Amino acid sequence: MNRFKQILKEHKLAIGLAILTSIIVAFPQVYFRIDHQEFYKEGVQSIEMLPDSPWSARVREVQDGHPGFGSIYYKDGKDNPYLHQPLGSIVTGYMGKVFSLEINNTILLSRLLLSFIVFLVTYGFIFLFSRSKLVALSGASVLLLADSVLSYHSVARIFHGIGPEFFLRLARPVNPAMIYLLLFGFLVSFWLFYKRQDKRWLWGIISAVLLGLNFYNYFYTWTYLYAFGSVLVLIFLIQKKWKEALRITAVFLGALIVAIPYIINLYSVMLHPAYEEASIRHGVVMTHAPLFVGFTVAATIVVFFLAFPKEDREKYFFGLALLLTPFITMNQQVLTGKLLQVGHYHWFFHKPIAAIIILIAVFHLFARRGLDSYKKILAVLIIIVSFAFGILVQTNSYYNDSRDGGDIAIERQKYTPVIEWLNENTEKEAVVFGNDETSHIAVIYTPLNVFYHRAAIYFLSATEARLFDVVFSFYRLRGIDANNARETFFAERSYISSNIYGMHYRELLGSYGAIPDEKIEEILAVYMETLSVSTPEWLEDVLAKYEVEYIVWDKKNDPSWQLGKYSFLKEVAVFDDIAIYQFSKDNG
Repeated sequence: MNRFKQILKEHKLAIGLAILTSIIVAFPQVYFRIDHQEFYKEGVQSIEMLPDSPWSARVREVQDGHPGFGSIYYKDGKDNPYLHQPLGSIVTGYMGKVFSLEINNTILLSRLLLSFIVFLVTYGFIFLFSRSKLVALSGASVLLLADSVLSYHSVARIFHGIGPEFFLRLARPVNPAMIYLLLFGFLVSFWLFYKRQDKRWLWGIISAVLLGLNFYNYFYTWTYLYAFGSVLVLIFLIQKKWKEALRITAVFLGALIVAIPYIINLYSVMLHPAYEEASIRHGVVMTHAPLFVGFTVAATIVVFFLAFPKEDREKYFFGLALLLTPFITMNQQVLTGKLLQVGHYHWFFHKPIAAIIILIAVFHLFARRGLDSYKKILAVLIIIVSFAFGILVQTNSYYNDSRDGGDIAIERQKYTPVIEWLNENTEKEAVVFGNDETSHIAVIYTPLNVFYHRAAIYFLSATEARLFDVVFSFYRLRGIDANNARETFFAERSYISSNIYGMHYRELLGSYGAIPDEKIEEILAVYMETLSVSTPEWLEDVLAKYEVEYIVWDKKNDPSWQLGKYSFLKEVAVFDDIAIYQFSKDNG
């Protein structure tokens, strides 16, 4: 107990900054409640998406009793093997269920709690690795509150007097908070296993368990860490330190025991008939071409060799292994023939590790030149700037963010009565048809499934035939016929590309709109064939096929739908510009 109190006392500043971080991360959501009290009525589900992410719906799916993640958005496919790891959403979802919280307060609690823990875990690793509180406090502050400053694009915006684009990355529901928690949690335990002689077996077991848990949270984390482990083992093999190499290998092999259920799931995924389609939509590109690791990594390697402390050889080689890892993660396709979305490695691993290495090197240079007093000044400056930047990002995004802040957050309140009606008048797991915005809000704030969702294409239940039905249904409702189909399809090629082929053409050719003309012609030809069936008959068949029970029509955004003319649809509720229709073949 005394040891615990001593640790709290020694690191009280880190605890204080962790509390402040969690407040900054959660404050936009809290302030929205203060700023717009008129939206909050007892017993009514208000809409808060400040900010939103795909993980909001995944948390709701967990709370609705489907932690398997076989099919988050569609009614069918719930028992499919999962493509997106569920652990982070399960942790967040059950965190709310323990306290009987609805989705808004569940997300709020996770922002407060996970941000606090992530700051301390990040600080903990940097402190153990650097043996400097100043470096650890500076590093955790920069990575969690000012990570966008580490990119050229964001810095250029600031120098041009343009505010940050979006809310803090850490403020998104679930990830990257859970990514950092498990990443730095593993690095803390693995570093203690790597360096300490006492209780090494215990830290080895903890490291193996945490590494194994990463399999269930984020694909890019465990692949990054195994690449790191491979480099570290190789370094020791080159030095003929067989025991050290064997010990490290044991941890990474032990993690595979924890990962056995995931490996079985992955095997099931690869056997699924829709696997190849889903893989392509996730942006996997078939190529053996090597990639440059990027300026950030290259520059950091130069800094490492010039200024990183060399006195502790174990620490030196640990840092070297972390810096050499991008050569594997960016070029694994040379062997596998499958290029992944390497941006994920850059955002969450390469850039943060580079920042930590550079901070250690800079503070080491100050110490070597006897500038200890300047080290404190630099640390204070970094911390103040990081927290000020975090506050600026959150404030600016609250008022101006084009995706979730500003007028968007207020306009979304028009869906509140719609959500209330759906929750009170529909069966759980019923299917609702709506546009992009209404469908996304429905899967977060109701226990319903949807006919369409912009992220549904990334699941095994999204076959190409189904996606054609979805896209064609929207074109049918808009009245796109043989006379204007060609012009519309080519004008909206990005929409067609993203909703049928996902990220494929963006990753392969540079943008969604780069989809080849031949592909548009193929899809157009299929659409033209379907026009032999009248629109009423087409829609009735499609709605029945996918068990749609309700359609939410936003008349302002989709005036051309004109649902009132279809005999199989019955208007059951109207809220200003939004109408809800019930589908039944009996209506016709």
